[in-house]
Amino acid sequence: MKKKSPAAQLDIVDREPTLQLFLPAATKREISLRAAESGETIRVIVLRALDAYGIHVPKESLVDRRKSP
Repeated sequence: MKKKSPAAQLDIVDREPTLQLFLPAATKREISLRAAESGETIRVIVLRALDAYGIHVPKESLVDRRKSP
């Protein structure tokens, strides 16, 4: 198995760190339903909610990466 160079690994981590949190089951279910209905990812829905709440989210992050070229 070929390992990524330390620079490549660092680039991925610096670009998009992860955030893990516990949510009430009903909240997670509602987010999942909204994602299924809209065709967007949970990530995009949560980022848009954070943006609406006034937390800075880069505009390019508010796009579904699955639909990007």
